[in-house]
Amino acid sequence: MDVKTSASGLSNPALKALLPPPRPKLTVRLRNKFIAGLVILVPIVITVNVLWWLFQFVDGLAQPIFVAILHRPIPGIGFIITIAIVFLAGVLFSAGPLQRLLHALEELVDTVPVVGAVYGTIKKVLGGFGDPEQQSAFQRFVFARLPGRTTPGFVTNTFTLRRLDDTVYTLCSVYIPTNHLYVGDVVILPADDVIDTDLTVEDGVSVILSAGSSIPDRVVEKPPPR
Repeated sequence: MDVKTSASGLSNPALKALLPPPRPKLTVRLRNKFIAGLVILVPIVITVNVLWWLFQFVDGLAQPIFVAILHRPIPGIGFIITIAIVFLAGVLFSAGPLQRLLHALEELVDTVPVVGAVYGTIKKVLGGFGDPEQQSAFQRFVFARLPGRTTPGFVTNTFTLRRLDDTVYTLCSVYIPTNHLYVGDVVILPADDVIDTDLTVEDGVSVILSAGSSIPDRVVEKPPPR
């Protein structure tokens, strides 16, 4: 079969489909970088504000006590106590009975409408970003095939399930944003129902926050990582 070409390049649609996808436009790359910066900064800003509130609260309690004892204020005592509180919380609530108490309180919070969903999701997302054993909570951006629909999501883990009849399934836990990036559901799907694409996690964040308008005209499926 003869293939017609022109001076500007290949004109056969079948051959054009084999060409690598064009690089995204500069405006798209800049928008994705800006959105990625927001995703990084929002947890940081929330953390800094919480720590600042805790510092002011602790300093307001500690300074009068030290003034009463030493008859003068101690600069920085609130900061030192705040750091000590955060450190001790990490030590005491990371194992043992206090960890079980914390889990019980979290289960109680989960039963509260809206509050439980927001708290649980933010904790999982921020916990993933802070986990030294992985680079981020979102490993890759995918299309998840759910009953009656296909929805964008982020793979957070891949594992195997052995059933009672000794059959083994490869499953993926996929985070599906339902309102904005920090509120969503976690679904467990067979690996065959998870479609990997050439879109990066950064692209996926842009897709979610733009209500799907930033999806490029051409998306290519790729094999899942092994």
